Amino acid sequence: MAEPINIGPRGVRRRARLGALGFAAAAILFAVEIVRDLPTVWTLGLAPLLWMAGLGAFQARGKT
Repeated sequence: MAEPINIGPRGVRRRARLGALGFAAAAILFAVEIVRDLPTVWTLGLAPLLWMAGLGAFQARGKT
């Protein structure tokens, strides 16, 4: 039995784009942390950004 799809193609693209942008932003911020030699605890600040990016990516993949 096929799973119901809750969003259309436009919503899938939007969630995928936001997920990719979130991952890119997290990667850039992580690189800045490394270059500036910030304490490791600053990396915890990336957790909410990575969480939201992951949600967007997985929702786009699952079309939910």
